[in-house]
Amino acid sequence: MSIEWTEWLGYIASVVVAISLTMSNIRRLRWLNLIGAIAFTIYGAMLQLYPVMIVNGFIIGVNAYFLIRITLTKEHFHLIPISWDSSVFLPRFIDFYRMDIRKHFPDVKLDELKPYRSIFITRNVVPVGLFIYEHQENGIIRIHLDYEIPSYRDYESARYFFREFRNLVQKKGFHTYVTYCNIPVHQRYLRRMKFVEDPGEPGRFVRKMED
Repeated sequence: MSIEWTEWLGYIASVVVAISLTMSNIRRLRWLNLIGAIAFTIYGAMLQLYPVMIVNGFIIGVNAYFLIRITLTKEHFHLIPISWDSSVFLPRFIDFYRMDIRKHFPDVKLDELKPYRSIFITRNVVPVGLFIYEHQENGIIRIHLDYEIPSYRDYESARYFFREFRNLVQKKGFHTYVTYCNIPVHQRYLRRMKFVEDPGEPGRFVRKMED
């Protein structure tokens, strides 16, 4: 391999490591940092930079250890219904994450969500997600807010929610989720959660509970 390709490998490794340090999700941080360390180890081997090889070999081992630990650690999820009137925690949670919520849900007027039902998703007793919804006619649940805090956006909490929440509401005759979104990053999340955009109404996403 030419020296030019070796230099490019070093640049790529540097960029990957730098990006990993911007990740708020610890799992993503570890994976990206692991990939960057592997690239740096190869880079060091090609140029016989033994200190680079040794340090990044150690980093590979550390990242691999914590990724295995994360994978093998059993997490405990729960759904906790909560209301604006009975708890001071719900408005405090929204106030604390208000800027991030507005970033992902700019069309949602948070102060107008009080009449609707709310559920916290907890993960190892940590409130990591907030789901605010409305019962509508014809078996439809209209989702007004489906928010996860930045450090837990790995889809695990969302998968748990849609699986368990379905068991709670199907017996009451509900069968379909409907939500509205024009933000690309949240649209990707919705598609990942098996929502389908209505071809006749862009920005309207639908998911059957059987999916």
